[in-house]
Amino acid sequence: MTYAIDTNIIFDIFKDDPVFSQPSIDFISGLSVLDNIVACDVVWAEASAGFSDKAVFRRRMADIGVTYSPMPEVAAVRAGEMWKRARAEAAKAKSKARLAVIPDFLVGAHALECADALITRDRGFMRQWFSGLTVIDPSAQ
Repeated sequence: MTYAIDTNIIFDIFKDDPVFSQPSIDFISGLSVLDNIVACDVVWAEASAGFSDKAVFRRRMADIGVTYSPMPEVAAVRAGEMWKRARAEAAKAKSKARLAVIPDFLVGAHALECADALITRDRGFMRQWFSGLTVIDPSAQ
């Protein structure tokens, strides 16, 4: 299987979050050697921002088994379409709630197009906008 990973899971691991780090490490460690964990452009950029030494960042990503997976055009277009729909629905409802930003849609669309599941703690948003996407929250396992 191919798993896409969201930035929040990477941050949980790299920042040694007292609540979420261990469940995330346990989940990733329990994957088969045949499984792949990929991070799209957005996740790669967000996660790398916390490192001054990019070689250390790449090594840390390799240590947890995450590889870079570029965004295919079909995923980028799908993300744009869904973001447009979300903005229209929010405007129609005159909602003052925080609207998810385009990077959230890019992560979800990439996972839907390029992976069998998404590892994230952002279950509600991803399930709402990406029906058909298997969403795994390691902290809920």
